[in-house]
Amino acid sequence: MKNIAVIAGGNSGEYEVSLKTGANICKVLDRTLFNPYFIHFKGIEWTYTDENGIVHDIDKNDFSLTIDNRKITFDAAFIAIHGNPGEDGKLQGYFDMLKMPYTGCDLMTSALTFNKYFCNLTAAHFGLPISPSICYRREDTIEKKEVERICGYPCFVKPCNSGSSVGVTKVHAEDELVAAIKTAFDVDEYVMIEKFIPGREVTCGVAKISGKATSLAVTEIISKNEFYDFESKYKADLHEMVTPADFPQPVLNDIMRYSEIFYHKTGMKGVVRMDYIITPDNKPFFLEVNTIPGQTALSIIPHQIEHIGKDLKQVYTDIILEALNN
Repeated sequence: MKNIAVIAGGNSGEYEVSLKTGANICKVLDRTLFNPYFIHFKGIEWTYTDENGIVHDIDKNDFSLTIDNRKITFDAAFIAIHGNPGEDGKLQGYFDMLKMPYTGCDLMTSALTFNKYFCNLTAAHFGLPISPSICYRREDTIEKKEVERICGYPCFVKPCNSGSSVGVTKVHAEDELVAAIKTAFDVDEYVMIEKFIPGREVTCGVAKISGKATSLAVTEIISKNEFYDFESKYKADLHEMVTPADFPQPVLNDIMRYSEIFYHKTGMKGVVRMDYIITPDNKPFFLEVNTIPGQTALSIIPHQIEHIGKDLKQVYTDIILEALNN
């Protein structure tokens, strides 16, 4: 039996979603193989609450627990934190120093892909089509003429380092730009302004199966809001998932091929999810990658795993074994 720390919470706007993801992972893990411990992160408070409701602090020196004078160590960490510090490489660096196995991507891959602007530049380098964009830091002067020339209107204003569409605004005209940029800077030090590509949004899960990057499925996300924002992501009545997405098979093949290339070239591990827009003339454009995608009952990855006939419990087992073997 392996002791597995399922780590959830974090410091981002996805805190509540992460708690649900972590709870679902604990529920599904194979109890004949693993002893899961739900570890709650909030700032510098890392805690475990036992069955009696007693809260125990994690010893950050070696990431251990002491309960009733008994020290508990962990064989691996299952990282379920969306955003900071689980998806941006910080936690991965900590576990690397402790030489503790953990699920998912390593420090370099996590940090690179978490920044939307640098992620897109890397994706373009490997041949994935992307939308034109600009990146600004907080101290930069926003050049409205540059925004209009490169991105035009409508466009999207996004925090570079955030997920679940937190801080994202669709800007329809120049007079909405300043407020949207402020909203994004409230979340992050980097802001990305991206040209709006009209079309339908799809997403593709990828995992390593039998040692090879393999796409799970391509799912179309139909949002009842103007775009697939935070609200529509986590309310069942505000979105619909269609798997497989209703597009010609060559288009779906392209998306799966792009996703597998990017997964392999950047050294991703575990299950990730890549988002795309498909234009009315069936051209896909890469949007972003989620290296720790949601695993709640409403999330896309469990839906795709079920669609292809895989057992979620076995998938989680394979992810942990991959971490232990690495």
